[in-house]
This record gives sequence, C-alpha cells and structure tokens, in this order.
Amino acid sequence: MPVKHEIEIVITPEGEVKLDIRGMKGPSCVAELERFALGLGAIKSIDKNAEFFQSSQSRSQDQRRT
Repeated sequence: MPVKHEIEIVITPEGEVKLDIRGMKGPSCVAELERFALGLGAIKSIDKNAEFFQSSQSRSQDQRRT
C-alpha cells in the first residue's frame, strides 16, 4: 500500500507561510520542503518533528541487507 504524503499550507495574517509535511521521513522531507518553498521565498526556519528522525522504510531495508 502506498504511503500517503501530505503538505499543509498555512498563511498567517502577517503573510508568513508555514508548511507542515506529513508522511515523509528524514532528509527527503527537508528536500521536498526546499523544492516546494523555492518559489515562495526564503526559508526562515525548519522545525523537525519526531517523524523526521524515524528512518524511512527503504533505508531500513537497505541496512538489513548489509
């Protein structure tokens, strides 16, 4: 079953854009954020949640093979 990825976009009254990415783990999440935000302006900060620090399924499978 495919993994569901979601990007929630919130624009605050001050004009700040906040992106919340769910369903991605590790560096691929940051890469997707940077790709998506490229046309929106500079990234002010990145807050990493617990999901970021979990290893992705493919990475876990690769580690078991070595």
